Amino acid sequence: MTPDALTAPSAGTAGAGGHRIRTRSGRTTVTRRAEAADLAAVNAMHGRCSPQTLFGRYQTGRFALRAHEWARLTRQGTSWVTSPVYRPDVVVAVTHLLPHGTEGRGELALLVEDGWQDVGLGTALARWAVSRAPLFGVRRAVVVTTRDNHRMTAICDALGAHVEPAGAPGGTRDGTEDGDDVLHFVLAVPEGTTPRCVHGTCGHASA
Repeated sequence: MTPDALTAPSAGTAGAGGHRIRTRSGRTTVTRRAEAADLAAVNAMHGRCSPQTLFGRYQTGRFALRAHEWARLTRQGTSWVTSPVYRPDVVVAVTHLLPHGTEGRGELALLVEDGWQDVGLGTALARWAVSRAPLFGVRRAVVVTTRDNHRMTAICDALGAHVEPAGAPGGTRDGTEDGDDVLHFVLAVPEGTTPRCVHGTCGHASA
């Protein structure tokens, strides 16, 4: 089934507003601040993702978000949902920027539905989130991923991230040491970063 034919529960208030990205395949998406009401559409997207895509995002066998988890993410105000411009009720990507509260660090996480991968959308969303980071006091965005998550490591490389050495401050997650296959990419956030707009439409999936 093509993304054009996907259906999902109606959620949120996506519409003509928001951050627009035109992918390399020529499709346009709208990204807006996530809301509690988006959970059904977000979990519907999880259901359309392959196990490999979900494991790449969570590094565990997770297939959906619980209501209290999504509520926490949306309350922080640092989560966004992305929809096709012609289907605002369908979510095809979720982006999180989660401040750690120390040293201006924040964790950047992406989940892009399989049918919307490899068209530059993930890179464009990561760049967008980094551009918003100063608004949340984040000076360094950290991506935690596995060595074999080639799409995410390619996104980090495209954004000029460097790998944080093992044992560096912030090199642990939830109080436990990461395994050898887990990498921490660090993206510096330039002060005064603002989203780039071209002809009234912010963002192009060029990488």
